[in-house]
Amino acid sequence: MVAQNDMATMRVPAPALLDALSRAFAYPVNGVDETTAALRALDAEARSGFERLIDEALGASGGFVDRTAEQLAYTRLFIGSLKMEAPPYASYYLEEEHILNGRAAVEVSAIYRQFGLELGPGEIAPPDHLRFLVAFLALLAGRWQETGEEAFAEAYADFRDEYVLLWIDACLDLVRRNAEEPYYPALMALIVAVLKGNVDEASAPESEEERDCASEGD
Repeated sequence: MVAQNDMATMRVPAPALLDALSRAFAYPVNGVDETTAALRALDAEARSGFERLIDEALGASGGFVDRTAEQLAYTRLFIGSLKMEAPPYASYYLEEEHILNGRAAVEVSAIYRQFGLELGPGEIAPPDHLRFLVAFLALLAGRWQETGEEAFAEAYADFRDEYVLLWIDACLDLVRRNAEEPYYPALMALIVAVLKGNVDEASAPESEEERDCASEGD
């Protein structure tokens, strides 16, 4: 039988990984090198299970010709001058009218406040932006890691399921269809895999059955 804390570990990613993903999804004011710094600095434990996807995203981050190209790519997909190609907001997907700053934004803002959190005065994006949602999940994962209390693992799963997983695949599809460079599709694929717990097959340890098959082949 698997202990409760072991079960929570299986479904709650490393807080450092979630925090790094939130930072990587920020607007690259000073370039993608800065937004991916935390992702590059992850230790082996935080990277565990997602090594291949992390390396693919970091490798793709070098595919821009300059900082302007990095900023234009982010703007076109997630901000929009004429049209936002891949809105990173829960409200857009969860509201029938595809509005921004809708019911989901109000609800997550109230949840943030329950944990004593407020968006900084310099933040202009609505609170249901994917970057803020992932940052909050990092906080919940950190609380679970610090305390071992199952309530935080349950809060993580509930928040993820209600405010992220319902729409993240649709956003990933829009990113893949509209991106002109490989970085943001790779980053979004990594975020989706981490939130769904889809551990890399190449990174996952071999099962007993797989090891037995390999031994028979020898």
